Amino acid sequence: MKVPALRWQLALAFTVSLAVLAGQIVWLENVHVLTTNGMYKSLQGEPWIADPAHATLDASNYLFFPLYGALCRLLDAVGFLRGAAWQQFAYLNAFWASLCVTFVYAFIHRVTARAAAAALAACFHLGSGYFLLLATINEDIMPGYTIVFAAMALAGLWFDRPTYRRVVLVGVVFSLGWLIEWRLIFPTLPALVLALALSKESMRRRLALIGALIASIVAVAGLAALVTIGHSGSVGPEGLLWTGKGVETGWAGLNWDKAWMLLAGIGSYFLIFGALIDLPAIRLSAIALSVSVLIQAALLVATLVALWPRRGDRRLRAIALVFLGTFGAGEVFNFYSQPQDPQMQINVMPWLTVAWGLLAAHLLAAGGTVRARGVTLAVLGVVALAPLAWNLAQLARWRGADTVMVKGLAALERRFPTDQTVFLYWGFESVTTWQFALWSHTWDSDLWNSAQTPALSPAPKADPKFKWIALTAGGIRHPGWTPEEHAAALKRDIDRALDLGYQVVASDFWDWDAAELASQLSGLSAANRAQAIYKMLHDNYVASPVFYVRRIGVFHELQRR
Repeated sequence: MKVPALRWQLALAFTVSLAVLAGQIVWLENVHVLTTNGMYKSLQGEPWIADPAHATLDASNYLFFPLYGALCRLLDAVGFLRGAAWQQFAYLNAFWASLCVTFVYAFIHRVTARAAAAALAACFHLGSGYFLLLATINEDIMPGYTIVFAAMALAGLWFDRPTYRRVVLVGVVFSLGWLIEWRLIFPTLPALVLALALSKESMRRRLALIGALIASIVAVAGLAALVTIGHSGSVGPEGLLWTGKGVETGWAGLNWDKAWMLLAGIGSYFLIFGALIDLPAIRLSAIALSVSVLIQAALLVATLVALWPRRGDRRLRAIALVFLGTFGAGEVFNFYSQPQDPQMQINVMPWLTVAWGLLAAHLLAAGGTVRARGVTLAVLGVVALAPLAWNLAQLARWRGADTVMVKGLAALERRFPTDQTVFLYWGFESVTTWQFALWSHTWDSDLWNSAQTPALSPAPKADPKFKWIALTAGGIRHPGWTPEEHAAALKRDIDRALDLGYQVVASDFWDWDAAELASQLSGLSAANRAQAIYKMLHDNYVASPVFYVRRIGVFHELQRR
């Protein structure tokens, strides 16, 4: 049977991927699985949709909001979910994810010259847990990741025999990716430099090629800064190359709890086992996560063994340095920040798909009878689709949550008049994002400050509609605080709300014990504050459960002792 031309194979890979992902979005009816951060991103992007000339640039997402603002205007123009950016972002992510799957297909096809191996790799990548997740929710990583993956693929194909033209082109494509999401620069840049440093060129030429790569990256950043001069939020090239996002916050830091989170991040990238975003849940799933990691390790070992006779192949060497180098540098970086976060793992883990594609090509080339080759292809096809089947089944547990949250929010508003209520939250409850989006765009820090008089006036106060206090605020914004300082700041804010005549309502974190609170704070490197916070809350206040909202939780009315 005649194999279709490569362009038709690529078109088919893109079309099938987009159909699968768009269908999943419709089926799940939840573009906030595991995280509601994408809602904040869509709200931040709304000015770029309504009035881009006066919208503000974000140094850490310098090209993201202009890009998605333009694409959302296009969707609005054709009448697709007009005005609902938080939903449109998910479909745009599906588009970019489908493009990434197409790049996977093209890359493996170029390396192996086998359409079957390329198809197996594309299916495997599509079904990998965190890729599938981020392809169908409204987070902001997918376009940047897709472009950076393209740069990695080009480097893998070209850095066996690097030329200045090839190196500069890789640098330009790579820079367009990290200018969409700044964090993407860290895992891959060391790998690109390593691949050039270990290429079979003279030392002088290797240094010159590395210089060309760095120069191209700086030049693109400079051009982006030049084009945006005078726009609100614009920065110079130095402000783009180093934005400092996440540094000196509660997300940064090293502790042994992050070893558990790293296990969750690597394991869940391949196979999802639930909402593993806190230590207790991670520890309960440790065996399943370890199995996932062992499967990945076995795949890597099998690929290395299969390809060892070809270890002198310069292209395979470049591919290994780029993709495994990104993995190594990325996990070191992740251990310092948020190793359990899907966004932190997606760009450092594509080595898994590459290893699978190369191993599949090796097994398909092993020979044997036509029947044996058919059986091999069938078995490999089942293995390639198994992650997709597993992860779809896991994601099904969150079906319909967007509708549930909108209805739950209405019930919450009926029970607790918003002009008389301040909500006390752990800080990462999904409901906070919905209240922020649909009630008022109010951060907890907008209402409470270090002065003796809060920004909020006495109850009843209709504006802002969403009034809240978050336990996590001190851990995120003040990593240098002592436990006593954090607890005292929370007490001050709660007392202010009560003194102003507001009803203070706590979410079901109130039922946690000190150990649970410590586990939840460990992701912010603030577990040592748990005992002081717990003691302050329960020594000074009592709370009674007064209202339950389906899939949101129990709310407690807080009073002074």
